[in-house]
Amino acid sequence: MKKMKSVSITLLAAAVLTMNGVSAFATSEPVRELSVQVKGQEIGKLAIDDKQQQTILVPLREVAESLGYEVSWNSQTKAAEVNKGAVWSYAKAGEDRYPFARMYKSVGATPKLINGNTYVPVAFVEQILQTPVQVSGNSVSVAAEEEQDYTKKAGTITSIRNTDGKVSILLNGYQRGILLHVADETKIVTADGKEAKAADLKLGMEIEVVHEKFMAMSLPPQTAAKEIVIKNSMQTEDVLGTFGSVASVEDNKDGGVRIAVEGERLTDNSFEKIHLLVNDQTKIVTTDGNKALAIADLKKDAKVFAFYSPKLTRSAIPQGVAEKIVVEPTDNLVTVEPAAAEEPKK
Repeated sequence: MKKMKSVSITLLAAAVLTMNGVSAFATSEPVRELSVQVKGQEIGKLAIDDKQQQTILVPLREVAESLGYEVSWNSQTKAAEVNKGAVWSYAKAGEDRYPFARMYKSVGATPKLINGNTYVPVAFVEQILQTPVQVSGNSVSVAAEEEQDYTKKAGTITSIRNTDGKVSILLNGYQRGILLHVADETKIVTADGKEAKAADLKLGMEIEVVHEKFMAMSLPPQTAAKEIVIKNSMQTEDVLGTFGSVASVEDNKDGGVRIAVEGERLTDNSFEKIHLLVNDQTKIVTTDGNKALAIADLKKDAKVFAFYSPKLTRSAIPQGVAEKIVVEPTDNLVTVEPAAAEEPKK
């Protein structure tokens, strides 16, 4: 680890670029520099103690790239942009205004341009890049190995999006779920260890996912999937699905109930309105921990993901048999679409 060294502000001032009249430092005191480690590895540039803003500034490009982000310079906006999966933001010298979860967020300090390089407050790394930072003595530790844990989540695939070959899956619905981006490097296997592909992921499947700890704070939250284990597949290969409200629940003379679901189709061949028989062969679970439910737990106005076979009647409103019903929690229901990363609203 490099020793702390002081740099004369006279030397720094000669190297500092200014934007909109904002200079990097406005003091004649020596500037304290700190070594920077990302995931336990020291990077080439040092961090700077910005006493004026009472924060530590770290070199954006070196830190972000070490975390797997792509970093680019936008010559039109004069800002350094970072991108990784669903996370996109930028840092502009002199502006405490950063894109985050499709809106702008302040972290209490502004970036600086030094020697043509963008330096950002450690709060940018913590709050925008969603990565833990520790400052101790003369060193800065970003994503320390013991803190760079991945986390696991299990549940049901309730929606699948394939846009230009980029696959995203919604696990456990909108309210308690998570939107997972599946990349080429995502490892996908079956429960018995056989290799699988993104194309093998189907609606209604039970999976276990290892995903990155940081998330884009959208609704539902978004992150990248590191590993997916297919625990249980649906009986129907080309299963259809509808997400919506239970419009009615009626007893069926041969047992079970018949429900009407009205909402949005989950595949091109699915239906916005569907009548389904729910019997003792239908699996009914919640999006909250995949807890098993009974037929009697299905109530009118409940929000559900209904999965069914393509074998349906040709009536005005198709009728079929429900293979699986996934029930959203009834508290604080907010119907949203799993949106892709996009620029924030001004």
